[in-house]
Amino acid sequence: MKKSHKIIISISLVLLIIIAGLYLNVCIKRNSIKNYTEDYVVSQGYPVETIKKIDIMHSYINRILSYNEWRISVEFEKKPDMFFWFTYKEGKIIYQGVSSEPMMDKDKVIEYSEKFKNGTLLDD
Repeated sequence: MKKSHKIIISISLVLLIIIAGLYLNVCIKRNSIKNYTEDYVVSQGYPVETIKKIDIMHSYINRILSYNEWRISVEFEKKPDMFFWFTYKEGKIIYQGVSSEPMMDKDKVIEYSEKFKNGTLLDD
């Protein structure tokens, strides 16, 4: 085998190991963040059973561009198509806001944000 082929194969293997390591890191961290998010929601007064779905999205590009590396959306059983957004930063879950499908007006967004923060969102 030529020397250039060995170098190309070596570089390819190193890149493959790095990519696999990054992927594994995201998978492991995603599970931890899901647990932290559940703990945060429970600390706000909402039982885990009220959560319909937690979606966790990760982006290295966002990290490079100084945006939120982790974006988390929580949907409750009683509030379908309403998403409460969080981020994971410096070991903490941080509330970001609320959105819905179809989109609600600004006053409703503020109302639901306040209801979530004070623990009365599901008191209907």
